[in-house]
Amino acid sequence: MAMDEGDESCGSRPSDSKQNRQNRERLEVFNEVLGRLQQLDHEEARLPGFEDQLWLHFERLPPRYALDVNVERSEDVLTHKRLLHLAEDPACRLVFEVRLVQVHPTSCGTSVDSDRLDSLVNDDAQSSRVGNHPPPTFGSSPNLEALALHVNGSQVEDGDSVVHSASRFSRPMHEITFSTVDKPKLLSQLTSLVSEIGLNIEEAHAFSTVDGFSLDVFVVDGWPQEDTEQLRHALEREILKFEGDSSSNQPSLFPTSEQIEPSSKSSPEYVKIPTDGSDVWEIDASLLKFANKVGSGSFGDLYKGTYCSQEVAIKVLKADLLNKDMLTEFAQEVFIMRKIRHKNVVQFIGACTRPPNLCILTEFMSRGSVYNFLHKQRGAFKFPALLKVALDVSKGMNYLHQNNIIHRDLKTANLLMDEHEVVKVADFGVARVQTQPGVMTAETGTYRWMAPEVIEHKPYDHKADVFSFGVVLWELLTGEVPYLYLTPLQAAVGVVQQGLRPTIPKNTNPKLVELLERCWQQNPTLRPDFSEIIEMLQHMAKEVGCEGGERHKDKSIGGCFSALKRGHH
Repeated sequence: MAMDEGDESCGSRPSDSKQNRQNRERLEVFNEVLGRLQQLDHEEARLPGFEDQLWLHFERLPPRYALDVNVERSEDVLTHKRLLHLAEDPACRLVFEVRLVQVHPTSCGTSVDSDRLDSLVNDDAQSSRVGNHPPPTFGSSPNLEALALHVNGSQVEDGDSVVHSASRFSRPMHEITFSTVDKPKLLSQLTSLVSEIGLNIEEAHAFSTVDGFSLDVFVVDGWPQEDTEQLRHALEREILKFEGDSSSNQPSLFPTSEQIEPSSKSSPEYVKIPTDGSDVWEIDASLLKFANKVGSGSFGDLYKGTYCSQEVAIKVLKADLLNKDMLTEFAQEVFIMRKIRHKNVVQFIGACTRPPNLCILTEFMSRGSVYNFLHKQRGAFKFPALLKVALDVSKGMNYLHQNNIIHRDLKTANLLMDEHEVVKVADFGVARVQTQPGVMTAETGTYRWMAPEVIEHKPYDHKADVFSFGVVLWELLTGEVPYLYLTPLQAAVGVVQQGLRPTIPKNTNPKLVELLERCWQQNPTLRPDFSEIIEMLQHMAKEVGCEGGERHKDKSIGGCFSALKRGHH
């Protein structure tokens, strides 16, 4: 039996390059699975926010999951996602799925005519009344292929032995997938459960999620019938036996409510919150009061207004331009924004999702965008203020990355300032409605800040945001639009083909120069994470006497932000 328990680390910690390579490979598998599901027009793939939910599923599991999964069985990924979701319910405890699988090897040690082998396999399969069944989820494993090819140690030399071999690997097996709360010795308990009903485990894959759940996949043989319902009932009976064996010293297979969420025995399993049946973030459009329009974009307008006496920014989608893609993007923006809470990310307040009044409410940022401040109001940041702004942005981006959110469109137009001079990240990734005044169109405006791998439509990860941050940092330093002497498309070609980067002014702080050059590395794996960027910026801020970029306690403009001013260059 081949057993895969790679979640525990053995030896030294993997190198950053290995982790980055795994992240890139995981992204490639995610894109392929997503594409296959969309091509199949799978019902779940049409739901709003599906792409982000699928990515969170991959991020929830170790990189090995993406590397091992059979992308041709993209539906199995949805099964895993569903089982993990069901396992979160304390009432379910342990959930499982059973299906019939079949292994077909790609080669067999000696050269055999492929047409003849296929014919013999088909003939033998028909004579044995064995149907064509899908491969296992992790069917690329050489262990299963070797099992399918094994013919009592003999070689395939003539027609009879070929037929015998065909009957071996045409024999169907069953795949059982379990999900529950992860705990010590769970895998050994599951294998014992499977063995108790007479199944032979030919291969097992065990995965632990980052939030404490398990996904365990077994390929087994030994069940005499192809019918999965009978096997399902046998598993259910054996599970009940495990659950009812309270006198045994063996730890329970099922997690108790205390294992799911630590609490005292007298406490309920969870606190029930009263509900009125409506979503807390759903806005009653009749309570909105619009003031002046502060921005307009291709597909929407931005207004200042109030909701229940609270000052808000209201992003309204233009009803006459609504289409399927816009509705999907709108749903994705609400899906992500309602989950995040950070002082350096613009705060989501609510949304109206009932057409034709589609809108999103966020806190109102009275000082507008950094882009407007620099290029419309001709403002400037002295070095201490630049570090403060850069720290605000880095902290917001670090939070997003920690929550598996890639912004994909980081630029000064999407950085907003409130009345307390706090800079916050806005309009991150999923929404393509550009409503900030003075912003170029989504198609061309982003090229000036875009990472080379994104320009080339290659797979990319969170390091694409780091490249964009480097351009933002240069913009804060110089007050200039990146590559102003080039069209956006010319800039994109230069970045990709010629290694073009903005020119760093002479006499720039050497540590800031180092940070810029690291953020701009062509190879994404050589760029720092935002956690490291924060440390570098904080060190620079201390050197210039602005501890961590914190403002002076005086309510008047002072401390580091006394360097924030408006004027002409």
